[in-house]
Parts: sequence; C-alpha cells; structure tokens
Amino acid sequence: MNTTDEQHPWMLSNYEYGGGVNALHDEIEHFYNYIISTPTEYMMRMEAICRVESVVLSTWPQASIEVFGSFCTGLNLPNSDIDIAVNNFYWQGGQPLTDLKNALDARGVADNIIVVDKARVPVVKFKERLSQIKFDISFNTTSGVKAAELVKMFIEQFPELPKLVLVLKQYLVQLGVNDVYNTGGVSSYALTLMCISFLQKQTLETSIATSGYKTHKKLGQLLLKFLEYYGRKFDFYKYGISVRRHGGCVEKTELLYNFDGILSMLTIEDPITPSNNIGRNSFGVMYVKQCFQRGFANLSKMVDLDASKVNGSILAKLITMQETTIIYRNWVHYTFQHFANTGYSWGGDFHYAVESKYNATSMSEKYKQEEEEVVEQDLKNNFKDLSLSSHNNNGCENTKA
Repeated sequence: MNTTDEQHPWMLSNYEYGGGVNALHDEIEHFYNYIISTPTEYMMRMEAICRVESVVLSTWPQASIEVFGSFCTGLNLPNSDIDIAVNNFYWQGGQPLTDLKNALDARGVADNIIVVDKARVPVVKFKERLSQIKFDISFNTTSGVKAAELVKMFIEQFPELPKLVLVLKQYLVQLGVNDVYNTGGVSSYALTLMCISFLQKQTLETSIATSGYKTHKKLGQLLLKFLEYYGRKFDFYKYGISVRRHGGCVEKTELLYNFDGILSMLTIEDPITPSNNIGRNSFGVMYVKQCFQRGFANLSKMVDLDASKVNGSILAKLITMQETTIIYRNWVHYTFQHFANTGYSWGGDFHYAVESKYNATSMSEKYKQEEEEVVEQDLKNNFKDLSLSSHNNNGCENTKA
C-alpha cells in the first residue's frame, strides 16, 4: 500500500482527501485497511498459537484450546495480546497456572511468564518467544468465548463497529489508558461495549431501527459523535452501560442488586455474566473522558476548516502510529516473509479461520457443532430485539453538559 509518510502510514498517496467530515470518513476507512492484520501477520499469530497449543496439550492431552478476544473477532491491533481458554481438562495435585508456567519454561517457548492468581479470572501471562506476541491464558472459562460470539453478532448488525473500535483502541493505546490494572484505563472489551451502546443509541435517535443501521460516508460523523457523547454528554455518575437494555444504558441504581450494592465510576454490565461489572477497575475513566473531550475538540476544528486550508491528515489530530509499532510490523514481515509465499488466500475472515481450528480442539466435530449452536441460540434469545428497540432513551446524558 502506497502511503504519504511514516507518521500517517494509513494515508494513500495520490488520493484527494479534501476536507470536512467526508475526508475524515475516508481516512478512517484507510486506517482500518492499514491496521488490520496482513496475511503474514495473521499466519504468524496462528503459528504462535500452535506452539502454545503444543505445550498445553503435552501437559493436558485431553484439554481443548479456545481462542477468544480481539484476535477472534478481528478487532486486534498489531501488538494486541492473544487470549486463550484451556477447557475440558482435569488435574491431580499442583496448580494448573503453575504447571503451565513450568511447562512453558521447560519448552523454551515463552519469556516474562507471570502467574496472576489473585484476579477475578486467574491467568498466566507471557510473551511467546518467536513471535514476541503477548498471551493471556485462563482455565475452564467459557464467558470469553461467548463474549466473542456476541461481539461478532453486533458486528453483523453494525458493520461500522470494527472501524470505530480500532481507531479508538489506537487512541487509548497511544495515550497509555488502555491498561486496566496498571493505569485504571479502559479495556478493549469495555471500549467495544461502549461503542456498541453508542451505536444502539444512534440507531434509536435516527429512527431507522426497523431497517437496520445504514452508513454512507458516516464514519467521520460517528467518530465525532462518540467522542462528544462520552467526552461531554454521558453522565458517568448516574448511568451505567448495558447493551442488553434499551438504548444501551441504564440508571446505576438498577444495577445495584446485580453488583451487590457496589458500583464504580465506569459501570458496564457484562452481557454474558450480568453480575460482573466490566468497568469496576477502570478508576481512571474520568481522565479517559477528558481525552475523549480533547479529541472531539481537536477533530472538530479540523473538520470545520475549509478544504483548501487542510494540509495533511485530519485523523492525525486524534491518532498517530508509534514508531515501535511500525518497526515491529516491519520486523514481522521480514522475519516471516515465507508466509507470503504459501499460497494462502486472504479473505480477511478471521472468525472462520480461528474458530475452525481453535474452538474446542479436542472435541468431536459433532459435539463441537452442537455446542456452538447452543451458544449461538442462547445469545440470540438473550439479545433478541433489544438493540433495535423503538424505546428512545436519551436519559444517559448529563443535561448540564
């Protein structure tokens, strides 16, 4: 892909962007095409998963490997972690987290191995040595897999969701507020639910619930409205986010029972496990709110300029690419260039390729298919018509903003 400069590598050379919100839309489209995994990056990640799978199955031959999270949904950035659930296994003596750490050490597959056993969902964190990709491995958990299925359902409903999420993820990453446990920032899953909630609200406000949410050159408008909504209008003190509710949000008082009377500034109802507050550890959310507000102000100024006065990227007022990311991607394409000559046909279908190999590896095909059908039907039953409700909920905004 020909680009204009290293700081804004998503911009195409010899392309007339012009100005205004339409130019912003085009940049978001081009950023999305630039940032999603290339065939080489995708195959490199799949190979890394294979190496980790080999260690897991050599330790617990009866286990199954299920990939979930952003790589499964296609919402990963080049440096995003890979999430894996090890399911359908039993152990005698010892602890599975420590056993896995020792196995990874013995096989020389991983560096910087950390056992996090105090978290709500204990995990083993490490960096896969050959690919330099970070992994999070949990045990006997199904909520992450169901969450990935749910996100894919919403992507079908809102085709613009991946493009909006990836721009905003990049924004939070470069500001260092995407790390929940170290900075109290907003996690990838929380941000995705915030985007879904926002799009549900937009659907209601534009009165097109019966025909679906259609877009034509609207990505720029959606990005600006998202930043304005969560940066200026959304009342974090009074309301929580729930994609299961009409309009994507709910008064926090309605969630008190589910959360045992404990609420947080960022309150997000987990659509898979409603008693789980996704935002409970995001203690820095008010700083994130300020970042959204600042991003809205900066982008608005550029969009309002006459096209003749726009010089360079509009989107760059919000995001840039870190040099470390560009260097890493160049290293990947040089080191794993053999993947480019494997005859692999790239269709961009992360979902099918990942699921076909890594959803319940050790299950029989019949059992696996039955399990997937049950999960899909449960999700459809739980979320049927909720996001397309005609009930208009504008109460989540702070009227004083």
